Amino acid sequence: MELSDSSGSSSTVTQSMCHVRASELYPKRDLETDESPPTLEPPLVPFVPLAGESVEYLGRGANNTVLALSNYRFYLKVSNEGSKRRRGIQDSNIPLGLIEMIEIKDLFYIIISCKDSRTCRCTFTTNDLCLEWYKRLTRVIVSPKNVQDVFAFAFHAWAIEDQCNEDISSNLGHDGDDDYFMKEIERLNISVLSDNSKWRISKVNWDYKLCTSYPNRLLVPSCITDQTLEAAAKFRSSKRVPVIVWRHKGNGAILARCSQPEVGWLGWRSSEDEDLLKAIAESCQNKSKKPKKLVVIDARSYPSAVANRARGGGCECPEYYPGCEIRFMNLANIHAVRKSFHLLRQLCASPPDLPNWYSLLENTRWLHNISGLLHAANTVAATIEFEMQPVLVHCSDGWDRTPQIVSLAELMLDSYYRTIDGFRVLCQREWLDFGHKFADRGQGEDPNERCPVFIQWLDCVHNVMSQYPCAFEFSKTYLVKLAQHTYSNLFGTFLCNSGAERKRTGIGTATFSVWKHLAASAECKNHLYSSQSDNVLWISCNVRDMNLWRDLYVGPFTDGPQLTKTTEICNPIMGMDGIIDPIIRIDQPIVISSEDPCIEFSKPEDIISLDERDDKSSDTNSSSLSSIIAEENGIERHSSPTNCILNTVDGLLPLVDDVQNRLQQLNLEHKTREAALQNELHVTRLVLLRQASHRCNGIETTPTPDVNGLSLADKTDDDQHRRRDDIVVGTCGVVRCSTNPVGAGSRGYPVYVVRQQVLAGKTEASL
Repeated sequence: MELSDSSGSSSTVTQSMCHVRASELYPKRDLETDESPPTLEPPLVPFVPLAGESVEYLGRGANNTVLALSNYRFYLKVSNEGSKRRRGIQDSNIPLGLIEMIEIKDLFYIIISCKDSRTCRCTFTTNDLCLEWYKRLTRVIVSPKNVQDVFAFAFHAWAIEDQCNEDISSNLGHDGDDDYFMKEIERLNISVLSDNSKWRISKVNWDYKLCTSYPNRLLVPSCITDQTLEAAAKFRSSKRVPVIVWRHKGNGAILARCSQPEVGWLGWRSSEDEDLLKAIAESCQNKSKKPKKLVVIDARSYPSAVANRARGGGCECPEYYPGCEIRFMNLANIHAVRKSFHLLRQLCASPPDLPNWYSLLENTRWLHNISGLLHAANTVAATIEFEMQPVLVHCSDGWDRTPQIVSLAELMLDSYYRTIDGFRVLCQREWLDFGHKFADRGQGEDPNERCPVFIQWLDCVHNVMSQYPCAFEFSKTYLVKLAQHTYSNLFGTFLCNSGAERKRTGIGTATFSVWKHLAASAECKNHLYSSQSDNVLWISCNVRDMNLWRDLYVGPFTDGPQLTKTTEICNPIMGMDGIIDPIIRIDQPIVISSEDPCIEFSKPEDIISLDERDDKSSDTNSSSLSSIIAEENGIERHSSPTNCILNTVDGLLPLVDDVQNRLQQLNLEHKTREAALQNELHVTRLVLLRQASHRCNGIETTPTPDVNGLSLADKTDDDQHRRRDDIVVGTCGVVRCSTNPVGAGSRGYPVYVVRQQVLAGKTEASL
């Protein structure tokens, strides 16, 4: 390559590739420590940083707590005083991606509200220090303009460079080029290669030319051309055309998904879209049976679907689609779900001894929404299993309620998706490849676009697991970990809004995948799993049968009884007479009112009821929902107060599941007993072999067995026998009777030839 300088002369420069180190791409910042009181020693970093993690700020809060802020997490370490440990207060370990909102309360308190409904309170000694930490936290939780500034990229670069870490190499990996699409086509017995196939694989969306939120390959009826798909896509919202995602291997009924049709007030129609839906229904019919109707499951209510016509949307008109049957599921939209979740987070941060706690839980309508989703999934599963009819599912845009219903129905109908690998394929296809907006729903700049849609779906899976505890290969810990790492920014699996964005930014090769980490974790396996349970899971979806996801929202029970009730708390810095330090539990937060320093909680009538209205403006001021505070109420609630050993891979505290731990212990005890029995059987066979050999040679022995059952003569070379490479006692290859005996023993026993192979070499002895 020739380069010319300003004078016009040219010079030849040889191109070479240079290796850029992780420290140059993602340099670590220097530690900044707050000034400590002269009576206290400077604080130390309370955790071992992960690869690429750098602690940027370190300081102290009230009650001698230590605060550490890195580029991955915020850590609050409580003092080691025995009184606080007895009260059950534990350290807070919160990834920055999980923080949704930060507020200042009463000058000296910072309230941290998390996306998994956790709430943490930090107390400071001065207002200036409180404001300084508020600015630090607010600055680091802002969504980066460039996705490559997310910690997942730095973590990957530093971990790859530090190859000596065995935990990284054995527990982390990439998604790779696993072609699950073709494997699913083969597993579901979908014929796409023969001349008379009913379906085909279309590449009309290759390189995301047709729809940026759809995968590259689409499964459609074979009679539908790519030109028809392009025309039908123009009639669907965001060009999300109807495509097939699953097929029943028994009766051949298929499950498809799409977005709403753009009917509008004028009642527009598309002949290509009508032909596509008709072809989907005909692809499931048998010649000997009557024609089947395509059941269209609309996740919205009928009024909401009609109201969407004012925005250019709508629903299928029965006059234009005579071969379709439309059913409305009346599910809440993202704005109602967001309100419900904020009320749930407020309730979970409240004192646990509220007498009307369940009434307040009902007012959040969270369990009602869970029940509605499971009812819709039951409807889809029953239509396919019993009525043997094809089903098409859509909502407004097809990336929120649609994947919830479709993936739940597939989980109920297909036992493969209840395995660890199958659940990965299910999430990859229905949520990631079909464009659920993880970035906007979890970390978007517009608060009206945020909604815990994926968390709500995981809550539904948790309720299914509660009713069928032996049907899943993964445990409830798997779901909790998956919910945490959806927003933790440690893995690149759930970054961006679509597969097109992830491919463009190179996330698949520049970040680690969460799936290998969960699959390699022993605590994520269900020891009650039975692989024979391949039947359909029919869910009891009544509200009374729903369970609150305590492991995620509230945390497990803590050790020790609650001796007294918290009645009042005073702050000496605010000019009050003294401070009352009551005995509380980890799940019993302290609630402070700005007008009165006594504990209070919202009345049941103060909680807003939810409906289907798209009231977006009320969500802008959702910070008032976090006025109920939990003291040090964070991720740490999943571990014992005396055990603060962090996971070396993701840096979080391990979760406690007493049932799975007991099952794992029983399994270990069973293997130990089995090994002991095998060893005892081996020793017994050796003793019997030697006794037979001695009798053959006429040797009279009076064995004196020891505790292991070996005689004194046998014990001499016991080590040699234990070092045998191969010995199969009792088979004709080891001890066999000679057909022409050379001689006989003193008692007339036949002569035996014993062959044995020892590590030191081969020896052959005639006895």
